[in-house]
Amino acid sequence: MSKGSGVEIDLSASLAPFMDRLTTKRLVLRQGLLAEVASELAPVLSLESPLLVADAVTWEIAGAAVEASLQAAGYGASRWIVAPAPGEEVPVADEAKVEALRAHLAASPPSAVIAVGAGTINDIAKMACHKASVPYAVVATAPSMNGYTSAIAALLTDGVKTTQPCAPPVACLADLDVMAQAPYRMIASGLGDLISKPVSNADWRLSYRLTGSTYASDAMVLIEAGSALLEGAAARLPARDPEAVGRLTGTLCLSGLAMSVAGSSAPASGGEHLISHYLDMTHFALGESHDFHGCQVGVGTLTTAAMYRELARLDPDAIDVEALIAARPAWADYEAGLRARFGVLFDAVLPHARASWASDAELRERLGRLKAEWSSIMEDVHASLRTPESIRDELVAGGCPVTFAAIGVTGERARRSIVYARDIRSRYTILHLAGELGLLEAWADRILGGELGAA
Repeated sequence: MSKGSGVEIDLSASLAPFMDRLTTKRLVLRQGLLAEVASELAPVLSLESPLLVADAVTWEIAGAAVEASLQAAGYGASRWIVAPAPGEEVPVADEAKVEALRAHLAASPPSAVIAVGAGTINDIAKMACHKASVPYAVVATAPSMNGYTSAIAALLTDGVKTTQPCAPPVACLADLDVMAQAPYRMIASGLGDLISKPVSNADWRLSYRLTGSTYASDAMVLIEAGSALLEGAAARLPARDPEAVGRLTGTLCLSGLAMSVAGSSAPASGGEHLISHYLDMTHFALGESHDFHGCQVGVGTLTTAAMYRELARLDPDAIDVEALIAARPAWADYEAGLRARFGVLFDAVLPHARASWASDAELRERLGRLKAEWSSIMEDVHASLRTPESIRDELVAGGCPVTFAAIGVTGERARRSIVYARDIRSRYTILHLAGELGLLEAWADRILGGELGAA
């Protein structure tokens, strides 16, 4: 894991079986990398006239050094600095910024784009390049999320955080000295994002078993390789240990690649991400509090892990399917409730909520299958699950927040995030099942009461 005197994380063995299927052909994670960006990118990207995309902060952190590396190798480069929109303290990845960059790429086509930044810059550049058919690479500046290598971009669309398909980068480079010096909350966010995988994978299996959605078992090879790489790193992160940060970065990259292999974000995103997305939505639309995505995900993961514990305690024979169907509101009444719950966000949320609404026949079949195959389904979802206590211990060791209060969320809003989040995305999760069982609110209250250690 070292090259000379510096740390290098070599992922080639994990990636080898998938290289013919991956757009990302070069993944380099090592100390002292910024000065070598040009030589690392030249084999996979045209550097005749690249465009560097950054914001004011990431330009100072790494953009100028990337430009210097290109100039030293004889390449010229132009730059595109993403600025905050009116009312934003920092830039937000949204459709307007993507469109502005896309238009620039169309008017002045570069040979390639090199994004220099973390989640926001990567998502803006990724989607704009996808729309303009321009190849791009990313030079990461913080181990804050797993989107660097994924085939999706997380964008704010009409007030709703959405994930949209797009081409991944041709290359992803990360100077571990830069990554280790990122604001610590961003490092904690990366760990929080990754800690969700055992629970999001349970959601993936649950959806496969109850709704017949796709499940790509080969993507789990990359998820498991990431878990092995991250083992023992959390407690070393607060000291900004370069190898621990490198292991975190490598695991984030593997997680993103697993999403590419699976063809969706399902391997890495379940009910815990919906809770985080709800918090994002209400921040941008209503001015409520906000934290880094992964910090919110970590707390959401404790919540959904506790829900799986509640599910396991149920007696399947006590699930009265016909009574549940009879007790639930008609869609028209549920839609009226959505309007009251989401207010200005209603129009954006409605299509997602409608897509996730099961007919009586679908719900009867789904809950009937749950009862009939209970032991098998419980065994399947628990194959990846961890206890809330073990998740909390790892988050604490890594200096991550473990309560809603620690991410600035009141008890009332925390309850809303748990109870309402299932309506913002149609992919089936434990939140959806809890709602269909008529237990979502009771479980939320119990978890927030602290009985299961999620708050």
